This record gives sequence, structure tokens and C-alpha cells, in this order.
Amino acid sequence: MVLNEEKGIARRHVAENIISLRLKLDPKVIAQYLPAPFEMNREGELTIMLADYYGHDEDMVEQAEAAANFVYPYYTTMQEGLISIPCKFEGKPGNYLAKIWQDRDWAVQRGPMLGYNTELAEGHINRFPGRLRKLYAPHVGSKIKGVVRQNGDNLISGWIELTEKVLYPEDEYMVCYGRRQIEDMLDPDGEKVIDDILIEYHDSEIKGDVFKGHGHLRLGGFMKDWKYEIIDAYYFEIGFSTSGWRVLKDLKQK
Repeated sequence: MVLNEEKGIARRHVAENIISLRLKLDPKVIAQYLPAPFEMNREGELTIMLADYYGHDEDMVEQAEAAANFVYPYYTTMQEGLISIPCKFEGKPGNYLAKIWQDRDWAVQRGPMLGYNTELAEGHINRFPGRLRKLYAPHVGSKIKGVVRQNGDNLISGWIELTEKVLYPEDEYMVCYGRRQIEDMLDPDGEKVIDDILIEYHDSEIKGDVFKGHGHLRLGGFMKDWKYEIIDAYYFEIGFSTSGWRVLKDLKQK
């Protein structure tokens, strides 16, 4: 199966506001959510993120302009929460996105085709649009809050108090891995139609502001009993572009 993104015709342009909280917890807990053939990169570390996302593909805009059609905003924005595990695949560092909660059904439906475990949920992170930026643009001392809520349960509730402006951290944050496993719906007990490793690499200059700060976090759902320590907290207001996803390895091939 070939992804449209592999054709290299269009690039996706993205802007995101992200609260990123890096945790230290029992490696045995993390191992439950990191499938083979991935291996831990920084043992006992896991990142919780809350994000406000805007993105569009170049060809989506070009086609709409050519047809004089309006690009519906619903398909360009979403808010989400993520569990990201620093990992290695064949010795190359990156991140495995173990769980993603998103507030748009189109994003949730797309997830499995990219190797991501996605679920529909409510998401919210503080926004500073338009004129509000003149008064409330994030700065040292700002407090940025976010929440992911599903069926009345706050799965992720966190905030960060910004303490200093910094440079963008490690390059490996921009590499995301997914394992795509899709079964034959007519024969669910048979061989998988697709079983492969995908990679998404944000291969452009990262622009925007990055702050470090003091993080605060409360987890619910299946994470409520995790015993963790927050070892790093960041807030990103960044923009970048990506050439999308590509199949890194077909696990069905011997």
C-alpha cells in the first residue's frame, strides 16, 4: 500500500502550541506501551504533551483555489493529547507515539493508517489569538494550561509556568515512529494485510518561541496509578513543514 504522502508532491505546513512534560517512571510501566521492534532510548522516560494544532497540505489549498472552493477550517485544526516514548528503531533515535487523543473525528480516523493509536476526546489548551497576543502573548511568568477529557474523566490535566526562553531542544523530538497493523476485515484471524513501520520526519527549520518552565500534571484513566517525577517542562509556539510519512520497513517481508 502506498501513502499519498510518499509521492512527495505536497508538503504539510504545521503550526503548534505545545505543553511538553517529560516524566521519569518505572521502565516496566513504559514497556507495556512500547511494542517490538522498538527499543527504549532513554530508559524510564516518557513525555506527555498537550497541543493546539493547525496544519494544511499545499495541494489541498491549490485544489481549493483552482476550484474556487473554501478550505473548511474543521479539517485544518484540532487539539490533542499525546503519550510519546523516546525509542530507537534499528539504532536510530526517535519517538513512538503510544497514544493520541484528538478532538476531530477526521484525525482519529486517519491515525491507524499512520500507525498511531488514536481516540476521540475533548481537548483544550490556552490560546492567544489576534488582539489577545498584544496583551497576553506568552512570556516569562505566564501560566499555560491544558486538559484532555474523555467521558467525563480528566485523562490529562496540566499546566506550566514559564521561567526562561530557550532554544529548541533535541533534534530527535522531530522524528516520530508508528507501527501500522491492519487486519483483513473479512478474515480477522488470518494474516495481517499490512504490518509495517512508518516514520514521520519534520524536515525543516523550526521557527518560533520555546520556553522552559515549572510543570504540573495530574493523570487519570489508565494512567491514574502511575508514580512519576516531572524532570523537564517546555512550552512551544512553533511552525515547521514536513514531507509527511513513509514506510520505513515492511515487517511482512522476511
